[in-house]
Amino acid sequence: MIDELYKTAISLKNQLMELLPELLLALFVLILGYLFARVVKYLIVRLVRYTNRIINQKFEQINIEQSAPYIGMGFFWFIMLATFILITDLLGLTVFTQGLETIFIYTPNILAATVIVFVAMVFGKFIAKTIATIATQIGFRYGNSLGKITQYLIIFSAIIIAIDQLGIEVTFLIQMMNITMAAVFFAAAFAFGLGAKTSVSNILASFYVRKIFKEGDSIRIGDVEGVIARIDATVVKVDTDTGQFFIPAKSFNEMQSVLIKKQ
Repeated sequence: MIDELYKTAISLKNQLMELLPELLLALFVLILGYLFARVVKYLIVRLVRYTNRIINQKFEQINIEQSAPYIGMGFFWFIMLATFILITDLLGLTVFTQGLETIFIYTPNILAATVIVFVAMVFGKFIAKTIATIATQIGFRYGNSLGKITQYLIIFSAIIIAIDQLGIEVTFLIQMMNITMAAVFFAAAFAFGLGAKTSVSNILASFYVRKIFKEGDSIRIGDVEGVIARIDATVVKVDTDTGQFFIPAKSFNEMQSVLIKKQ
């Protein structure tokens, strides 16, 4: 009994001594891979934050800096996964190596899908801010809502593309999205066709009013004479001695208007 235990211990010792170089090499690879992953994560986070500063210098505040740690962590685990594959291969753990390789092969699709959604979120936020800014400049009061709707449509489209990138069937989602967008556009066109003709005329006319007059100008249109207080999307507010008049913007195309004094 003692001899058998002794032989078993000697056998384990010999196997351990044979495996020791591979274990030391695996430990070295693990440490090296971990340090490399940390460096890459640090550089990616710095790159995203630098990109955020560059974007904000040229455009409105978009703030992609808050996503930097998540992007860096994604690259960190991608490198660590490659490290684990190398370690299991060095140790001869074929089953684990094959399983990790399957995950590793699929990882680029996951990263690509993540990048697609991330870019769509940044681009959608930028488009929403742009639409809201333009709407404010022309006096359109629903600019923020229109910008948000556009932003969500961009993100939703990106999610569908990302799901397709992962190899998941998205035909039904694409059909539903097409139906939804068609219904939205049809409802908008129907609303304009039925009851928004006058509003559209005023909105278009307000563009020309802004080119000719500015807020603070003294004008006369028809029987109204006063100072322009505000030019909205559909009406021009004029302060007079008797009160404030709300003149439809299209009236400036239909009636004679006079600039008495420029601001």
